[in-house]
Amino acid sequence: MIALVLLLGAVLWASGYLPFRLRDDGIYAGNGTGSAAPSAPIDRPRLYLPAPDKKKSGYYPVTQVIDGDTIEVEHNGRKERIRLIGIDCAEVPHEKVDPESDGWKATMFVFELLENDPQVKLKYDAEREDKYGRTLAYVYLTDDRMLNEVLMKEGWARVMRIPPNTKHAEDFAAQEAVAKAARKGLWR
Repeated sequence: MIALVLLLGAVLWASGYLPFRLRDDGIYAGNGTGSAAPSAPIDRPRLYLPAPDKKKSGYYPVTQVIDGDTIEVEHNGRKERIRLIGIDCAEVPHEKVDPESDGWKATMFVFELLENDPQVKLKYDAEREDKYGRTLAYVYLTDDRMLNEVLMKEGWARVMRIPPNTKHAEDFAAQEAVAKAARKGLWR
C-alpha cells in the first residue's frame, strides 16, 4: 500500500498536479503555472580552470570555458580557442548573464564536466579553423566521451551543419531528437 501511494505521488508530482515543484537543484520553484519573474542578470564570471593534477599524453589542459560550445586550451605555451564542431549552444552575453538562461546553463554544464580533470583530446574534421580564427574540433574528455555528443545527449545544444565539417552530423541529429523527446536541457 505504501509503495502504491509513493508511486502515485511520484506520478502526480512529475506530471505537475501537486501544488509545488522542486527544481533540479532542490530549490522550491512553485507549481510551474503562470509566468515566473525573470532572474536578475549578474556580472559574467570568468570560468577559469586550474591545471590538471596529472597531464595525460595527447591531452591539452583546458584553461577556461568560454561558453557551451567554446573552450580555451593551452597548446605549445599559448592559449587557443576551440569551437566544438557540429553543435550550437545558446549564446551568452559578454558582460551580464541571466543565471537561468539556457546559454549559461550549457556553459556551466561544460564547466562542471571539466572541473575535476580539465584536459581534453582534440580530433578534427575537414577544416581546422573557422573564420574567427578558432580551432574547430571534436573534443574528448578523459573518460573518452565526446563533449560534443554529451551536450547533444543532455539537450544543451542544437545540431549545426557547416560543410565540410559534417562527419558526425547524422549522429548529432539523432541525439538531438532523443533529447527533445525526453525534454532534456533546453528542450524542457
